[in-house]
Amino acid sequence: MVRNTALAAAIALAGCREKAVAQPTPPTAPTPSPLSAPQRSAADCVAPLEGPGAREKLRERKGELRIGVMAGLKDADDDNLAVIKKLVAELKRRGAEALIADGDLGDNPDEQETLLGALTESGLPVMAVAGNREVRGELDAAEDELRKKGSKIIDLSHTRVVELGDATVVALPGTFERRLLHSDGACIYVQKDIDALAAALDRLPGPAVLVAAVPPRGQDAKALDVSEGQNVGDSRLVPLLRKAPFGIFGQVWESGGRAVDGAGKPVKPGVESAQLYLNPGAADHTPWPMSDGTTAAGQAALLTVRGKKAAWEKVAP
Repeated sequence: MVRNTALAAAIALAGCREKAVAQPTPPTAPTPSPLSAPQRSAADCVAPLEGPGAREKLRERKGELRIGVMAGLKDADDDNLAVIKKLVAELKRRGAEALIADGDLGDNPDEQETLLGALTESGLPVMAVAGNREVRGELDAAEDELRKKGSKIIDLSHTRVVELGDATVVALPGTFERRLLHSDGACIYVQKDIDALAAALDRLPGPAVLVAAVPPRGQDAKALDVSEGQNVGDSRLVPLLRKAPFGIFGQVWESGGRAVDGAGKPVKPGVESAQLYLNPGAADHTPWPMSDGTTAAGQAALLTVRGKKAAWEKVAP
């Protein structure tokens, strides 16, 4: 039987719109039981890091790189699209040269095409990361339709490494347990995917920006993965932070709109740090109860890399 605390963690990471009433719980979620050890849901969920199509170069080094970061797009209704388009416009105004869409990209191909289309309309290249909702074949179909219209969209399940001159983006798509899947057929990564990524990070031109829909397991209430008083991220990702100085993580929207350094200490907006890990929050316009007791809606962020340091900014519509 799954313990109540583990079930709460699963509900939090599943990214559902409904919010459960918080109950007093221990500060740390239990490590998943071996009985729940995941198996990859499909062979094409996480492509190899080497081979044809695994790497793409978008730009040369310029001394500074600005990446617009969005996650939790969720719904393709008119009100939400208006908010997302405002976020994209503001990111572009602040100098974003590329966009990252990190998980919760819509529940079906029509929604995904519409939501990602709101990003590609900017003319900026878009790097998309599947989370716990996106079925691989459906997302591929939506992205193919956008490419037919001239959009520059890179799916980080297939093109695993994107060289941006001043930084290299590398991704780990999917979620880490089957019970966290929001859709049948959505993607799960496994330990061998983490091991391959760890080895690749040693060879990639730095600095690396690690992008995953799931955050690493934090240690306290200021981490990127706090929900219902628990740290619910994947502990297996923590060693990757010693290899990737910068990171972008989503899915735990209650902890969005914040960044931490390698020691888990908060990094304030505008402050450069040699290690910076960011949860941009959900771009969705629906108000979301945050772990600090506030409410937020329509969140995005701008990540700026200069040399061996990075800074971030909050972006609102």
